[in-house]
Order: sequence, then C-alpha cells, then structure tokens
Amino acid sequence: MSRKNVENLEQEIRTMIAEIAERDEEEIGSDIDFVKDLGFDSMTALEILAKLEKKYRIRITEKELTKLNNLQQTVDLVKNLLSSKE
Repeated sequence: MSRKNVENLEQEIRTMIAEIAERDEEEIGSDIDFVKDLGFDSMTALEILAKLEKKYRIRITEKELTKLNNLQQTVDLVKNLLSSKE
C-alpha cells in the first residue's frame, strides 16, 4: 500500500470516527482513546466495525475488534487486512 493510500485511508477512517462521535475531525488524534476520550461503548464499536467492513470489503474478527482502541490501531488493522487481500 503506497504512502498516499495510507494517508487517504487514515483520513477516511478519521472522518468516519468523527461522524460517529459527532465531533470535528481535528479532535480525532491518532492516539485518542475511543472509550476514555470519546465515550464509545460496545454498540459504537459494532457500528464502526460494520462501516469498516462494508466500506473496505474486509472481515474483522471479534478478537481484532478488541484491539481497535484508537485511530492508529484501527488504521493499522484495516491496512493489514487490505494488504492481505492483495
């Protein structure tokens, strides 16, 4: 995955998280904690999961879902899943 694609991926996911959190994109830093800082719960996590799977046509397992605690972890997981599809 090229650097430009990774940057686009991060921006797309940041936008998605900001919409779900009802926050400005600038508030969604790479290491902002989804639970502690944004108040996300398990239902919010499932909403993120569904949107990621639909948008990128990937499968995120329950085990992988527990690792999605911030933007950077989410981008890394999606990037890895997309790379493994190629």
